[in-house]
Parts: sequence; C-alpha cells; structure tokens
Amino acid sequence: MNKTPKDEVILDMAKVIGPLFEQKGFVQKKNKFEFHDTNTNNIYQYEILLSKSKGYFSLHLRLNLLNKPFMKEVNKVLEKVLLDKDYDYLKGWDDKSIKSTIKSRLRDFILGMVTDWRDFKEKNESLSDFNDRFFIWVTAFNDINEIPNWKAQLVQSVLFTEKWVLDIQSNPEQWIINHTAYPALYLLKKQNRIIELNEKYNYLLKGNNYKGELMCFYKYLTEL
Repeated sequence: MNKTPKDEVILDMAKVIGPLFEQKGFVQKKNKFEFHDTNTNNIYQYEILLSKSKGYFSLHLRLNLLNKPFMKEVNKVLEKVLLDKDYDYLKGWDDKSIKSTIKSRLRDFILGMVTDWRDFKEKNESLSDFNDRFFIWVTAFNDINEIPNWKAQLVQSVLFTEKWVLDIQSNPEQWIINHTAYPALYLLKKQNRIIELNEKYNYLLKGNNYKGELMCFYKYLTEL
C-alpha cells in the first residue's frame, strides 16, 4: 500500500508544470493554476483532481473557464427558473436539500470546462494513437512513476491548455455561443441577435435532457 500523501504527488506534478505555467502568467493556488484575463474577466483554470482510495491514487485533470460578472447575470435568470413554482425544481426533495442545491447552482460561475481531453486529438490522429501518447488526464496509479513518460505527458497537458486558452481568446463571445447553453442564450439576447437566439434555443432543445428547465429559462430570458 502506498502511504505517500496526495499533496506530495501534487507537489511533484507542480514541479514539472509550475514553471511552464508561470511563463504564461498562471499562478498556483493549491491544486489549481489560474490565469486572469483582465480584458474579459475570464479566469482560466488548470485543476488537478487527485483522490486516494485503498492505497491507490485516482487522477483527473480538468480545465475550467470562469467569469463571475457575466455568470452573475446569467444566474439571475436561472434563479427565476429555479424558484418558479410551476417548474417545481427537484420535485420530491425536502426543502433543505432544494435550497442547498439552488444556492450551489447560483454560486457556480463556470462558463465551460474540459473534462475529456480527447477533444485535443489531432484531426487525422486515431483515438488509439492519441491514447497511447496522452492518457494522464484520467488515470489510476500506485506510484506516479509507474506512468510512462508522466512528466512529458504533463508538459503536453500544458501545451493543450495553452491551445484551449488561445482558442477562447481569439473570439471569447463566439466561443460562448458555440460551446455553452444558458450563457450562449443570455449573450445572444443581450446582443439582440434574436434569430440566432431562437436557432440556438431550438438546437439545445433537441439534445437536452432537462427540457422543462431550458424552456423556463428561455421564457424568463425573453421577458427581459
């Protein structure tokens, strides 16, 4: 059984990626590296999620995009939805659990995230080839040194992060419209792009498992 504390593993990882992130303006905050874009209020996060069970570590790398001022406005609309008696959010739950869940959702300022790094696969690269060269984003291990080329894979994760950031920065508003749901609808309404708003809404309806909430959000949004 491995008795290495998980903080020690995170420290070993940070020694590899920390200097690279610092060159790009990121600052480490415990298990996260953050970059604040003052032009857009976007916060880019590289997050190391590490847990330990029965002596084994489970690692998941995640990228988060946050924008508190923007998401506060989106969440004002969402709050109306969650408190709508006709919608009856979390039907059958007790009041305490409902209030706690609503509070948690309204404090969520995440615009988008990357949880599946296979999105970074090259256009003509097979999934098998990608998985062979980069799998550290979700893996389990007893000792991090068991992972082949773990340091090189972490360096690659920094390069993928840079690509992700640059993609968003090239056109932040269009990225929101292309990659999000409620934030995209809010932005299109704010910009009075009504035709695109309706197109996005109808597109989301087709693949949404929570159509009632989406429909209620659209109703309150269009009343603004």
